[in-house]
Amino acid sequence: MSSRLVRIASQVCYLVGAISLLALLGACGKPAALLEVAEDQPFPELILTGLDGAPASTQAFRGKLLVLNVWATWCPPCRKEMPSLEQLSKTVGGGRIAVVGMSIDGDAKMVREFLTQNDITFRNFIDSDKKIAGALGVRAYPETFLIAPDGKLVRKIMGEQNWSSPAMLQVLEDAYQGRRSQAGGWAYGSPQR
Repeated sequence: MSSRLVRIASQVCYLVGAISLLALLGACGKPAALLEVAEDQPFPELILTGLDGAPASTQAFRGKLLVLNVWATWCPPCRKEMPSLEQLSKTVGGGRIAVVGMSIDGDAKMVREFLTQNDITFRNFIDSDKKIAGALGVRAYPETFLIAPDGKLVRKIMGEQNWSSPAMLQVLEDAYQGRRSQAGGWAYGSPQR
């Protein structure tokens, strides 16, 4: 009788384990679909949500170099970089370059408060469910996309930057022309400050 109980208990454990494994695999679902984002290729149209809830398309920035910065209020490098982006937005005006932020915070009110407290006036949007950031393949913050006036991605830059340094201003000028800059002797990632 005892060996029969052990066998039944063993079969029950096997069955519970198999069911648990199937449930776990089913819960995983499909990963979020990544958008096709590659340098020298058309950047996908994004419908961004304003801090007031109003939608806006990245297509509205065509004809300008779009500096699309993905950031968060809880991210120290993002917070440190924001004054530099603000200075860039004021220096270049809106004629040739559009500086745009996209916060991944879950609370638009908190983002508005941060922007107000830090005198950040350039246009910002929110991606509270991180669907856009995830689809773009953003894995670290801040991350910035330089999108040429013709809509092609020129460069993806990871990490905090000094947006008013001479090297970065050359990168932006080259990006406006649709060229990938080698200013400052760097090929990918952070230019020299």
